[in-house]
Amino acid sequence: MAVIERITPGVRLVLMLVLMGWVWYALAPSLGGGEWLANVPQRILHGQIWRLLTYPFAAGISASALVSWACFAPFACSVERSLGSVRFRRLFWGSTLLASLLGLLLPGGSPVPGPSIPFLATGTAFCLLNWRHTVYLMMVIPIKVKYLIPLTLVGILTTPPAAWLALCSPLALAYMMVKHNWLMQTELFSKPASRAAAGGRRRSRLSDDFNGPKVTPIRPDLAKAPLSAAETQVDLILDKLRSEGMSSLTGTEKEVLDSHSRRLRHGDERM
Repeated sequence: MAVIERITPGVRLVLMLVLMGWVWYALAPSLGGGEWLANVPQRILHGQIWRLLTYPFAAGISASALVSWACFAPFACSVERSLGSVRFRRLFWGSTLLASLLGLLLPGGSPVPGPSIPFLATGTAFCLLNWRHTVYLMMVIPIKVKYLIPLTLVGILTTPPAAWLALCSPLALAYMMVKHNWLMQTELFSKPASRAAAGGRRRSRLSDDFNGPKVTPIRPDLAKAPLSAAETQVDLILDKLRSEGMSSLTGTEKEVLDSHSRRLRHGDERM
């Protein structure tokens, strides 16, 4: 149970869909099994549009598929904790859909069944968020994260040229989302941050959550105190954190939040 609880909500949903795809593949061989989930351009153009999103789950039950999804989960959980569940879902499903649409443009360019496209998207996001870290390939070979993206591009070049567009699209999407906050905040998908009443004081103590930080009220006797310039700055940073995620904050903004948290802790200790 502890392992399941450590899996983030978005990744848990993806793994549940993988299991459902395997069950369908095993129980419905006479109906074509995973063939109903695969990305087949001719059938998509004839109205079977679910294939645009279901092909990651169409690989069937195999040792390679099991290893691929097992490798996907740790990277994806790390990315979801950094970006938040909503942004992680946009990355996963957005890269899946984008690769499908681009695959329709070139004969033979459609994504193959399996997790390769979402794996490329989440893996690229992980690299961008952990650029200076070291990981272990196959749990044995240490390698700097910053070298993984060039190695991935070299691997893509070994595939047929018709597939390059679809395979590079998740890397580009992850880069735009992580580095330029593309699709991070839109009125269509994001709720505006709630504001305190006029003259009220914003709640300021943070606690971690997969869907973004939560706040808890501070001392009630200060609820109607006017905001200082420093507190106004903290409010603006908290608004940015809620709407764009931790990865959007600069080093200076993180230092401001740390300093504010220390002041709050010291104030509670004096009480």
